[in-house]
Amino acid sequence: MTGDIMPGFEIPGAVTFQEGLGGLPKMVLRHADGDGAEVYLHGAHITSWTDSGRNELLFVSSKSSFAPGTPIRGGIPVIFPQFCDGPLPKHGFARVSNWHPVSSRLLADGTVAVELGLRESPETLAIWPHPFRLILGIGLGHGSLTVSLSIKNTGKEPFLFQTALHTYFRVEDIRKTSVQGLCGITYIDSLDGDARKPETQPEITFAEEVDRIYPSAPDKILICDGSSGRTMQVAKSGMPDVVVWNPWVEKSRRLSDLGDDEYKYFVCVETGIMAEPRALPASKEWHGETVFSSK
Repeated sequence: MTGDIMPGFEIPGAVTFQEGLGGLPKMVLRHADGDGAEVYLHGAHITSWTDSGRNELLFVSSKSSFAPGTPIRGGIPVIFPQFCDGPLPKHGFARVSNWHPVSSRLLADGTVAVELGLRESPETLAIWPHPFRLILGIGLGHGSLTVSLSIKNTGKEPFLFQTALHTYFRVEDIRKTSVQGLCGITYIDSLDGDARKPETQPEITFAEEVDRIYPSAPDKILICDGSSGRTMQVAKSGMPDVVVWNPWVEKSRRLSDLGDDEYKYFVCVETGIMAEPRALPASKEWHGETVFSSK
């Protein structure tokens, strides 16, 4: 497999290619200090991020499908050009498209850096008639994971787009988990007809389904896992909005690719452009980045 499609991208001890679940190819990243990450070419989907103690920091459902044309449930799905429902398939097509390696480097500070790319195809043009170029950058550092996304309009007409890093963070118990840093923001409540409500709580806690968009959110947010004592920081730039989501009991039972009780073990804190589509003129480029860190 690797010799056929990945020549020139492996770095001994840092970047290798393996056959993943469902026979799908994946990149395996290893930092010299022991941190690790895995990313499938299917969707440019990061499915694992581990710290130097081999603790898994992302959640992937045990019932997730790993098959062409099917989204992976968990990890970090790349959402483009549509968020949630609309004329395109839910969350767009980037998360079910086959991406290709663009570059791999070992930086001077030890960061393992790779890039994956996606362009328009006959399949995308049939449902969304715009040429584009996406570059997803991944930087694995000691105690951190940096994920950047660049979107270029390579066509002659402007287009509207939404995008997100739909990150599933692993927690030991959602009932003892909180999200901090969003107090004072007016959010869109997707469970109440998109009503706009002020966030009055310094800590968002979970005792039922939560599905909220926080437009123009602060650039630093904390996820506190009370059971493990771990704190995750989400630091974003160029990505104005944040979504906080957990499906709780009833929705988990309705999702075929999520175990009935798996809602207990993750919280989604997503960064990107979700509240309103953004226009990207011809030949122009948008860039956003999120740095995840754990302590």
